[in-house]
Amino acid sequence: MAAEPEAPAEEKLVIAGIVFKDEYTMKMVQQGYQDAADKYGVELVIGNSMGDLANEQQLVYSYMDMGVDGIAITPYSEEASVPILKEAYDKGIEVAVANIKLNNAPFICGGFTSQDLLNGQSLGDYTAEYLRGLYGDDLKIAIMDFDAAIPEQSKARYGGFLEKLQAAGLTYEIVAQQSSTSKNDNVPIVEAMLAGAPDCEVFFCTSAAFTNVVVQVVMNMGLSDQITVVGYDMGEQTATQLLDENAPIYCTLEQDMYTMGYKAVEQLVKTLRGEEAECPRGDTVYLAGVIHSKEDLASVQTWLDGYYKLANG
Repeated sequence: MAAEPEAPAEEKLVIAGIVFKDEYTMKMVQQGYQDAADKYGVELVIGNSMGDLANEQQLVYSYMDMGVDGIAITPYSEEASVPILKEAYDKGIEVAVANIKLNNAPFICGGFTSQDLLNGQSLGDYTAEYLRGLYGDDLKIAIMDFDAAIPEQSKARYGGFLEKLQAAGLTYEIVAQQSSTSKNDNVPIVEAMLAGAPDCEVFFCTSAAFTNVVVQVVMNMGLSDQITVVGYDMGEQTATQLLDENAPIYCTLEQDMYTMGYKAVEQLVKTLRGEEAECPRGDTVYLAGVIHSKEDLASVQTWLDGYYKLANG
């Protein structure tokens, strides 16, 4: 009796993973792409648009020509990136998004990012009782923001923080608030803020660059015993400051770039295989940020070790 012919092997899915910068956060996204691809047994090809819309479009066209099954991408723009991704979808390529929420893109199979308001709220929840223990129920707060550049994002970060302090029964007075559009040259700004607000107790920063400068200035002015710094975003310098017992920073929040990348590829694979996926088509899932603080220095050191490994890899 003749043996039945073997069923043809299932063709391996090919996923393109696109990031938009050559920096640590995008390396985290890329690592997430790769780990998900390895877990689900799909082939991954990586491209980097280097923060240029024309490069992004060219990459997508090249992957369309290759005939990839899906594209996971951290888009250049929430609006300008949509047409080329829609074109890829119309050619039969599924698209999943990481890091931002696209405007008017019901065709994507799913997206994963963070939300500034939720992240600010997480920091407020985390710090409320700690700050109450140091300063009582009424806080004197300084804020360094980027309202002048991206007001909606900036206000959501510190607005969420203040909202949760109030929800915990704390009251506060904003004794200093300054907007900056620069990642550099902020030392004089912070010095002037603190000179004009000698009763400042809490300094909330809306970016990693601001966090690093504020910690430095507070230490240089000899105010580390008076002021607690609450940061936003994570980086090498922030981690080093958290590990410094003399630095006034208490905690910061890291946007979970690795998980965004991992879930984007996972969403693609499950969609392509007809399996139930986490995110409804056209929708975006907001991922909780990761808080790093002086309460868990071992985790901060682990993060820093991972940073050096990935940054130098």
